[in-house]
Order: sequence, then C-alpha cells, then structure tokens
Amino acid sequence: MIHDGVELPALLTVEKAAAVLGTDAPTVRAWIADRSLSSVRVNGIVHVLTESVADRLGERTLSRHNRDGD
Repeated sequence: MIHDGVELPALLTVEKAAAVLGTDAPTVRAWIADRSLSSVRVNGIVHVLTESVADRLGERTLSRHNRDGD
C-alpha cells in the first residue's frame, strides 16, 4: 500500500494506522477490539496489518481482489 507517495511496511503502529485512516488511535484500538482491523502483537506492541488498513479504505488487496468484479 502506498500512502503519501511512500510504500508502507506490512505492519503499522496504531498511531500510523490512525494517520493513514484519517482517524485517531482510540478509534483504531476500538476497530481492533471489534475485529474490524487485523492486528498482531510483536514484542508486546500491537501492530495493525497494512493489508487490513487498505481493505478498510476499499483498496484492492489479496483478500479483496474481486472488489470491482475483476
């Protein structure tokens, strides 16, 4: 996923995910809690899967490849 002209890594901090999604960290944490966003814990720190962020934004991803009937 490209954001602001930069290819994003596979995992984002909650704060970076919030910036990409145009919301705040508490909202991202709520979406993680209700499983609207996929996350993993690495060394005790929660990271959001970039593919999940892209999917939420409606971008074409591996899990959303048929979005427009392609």
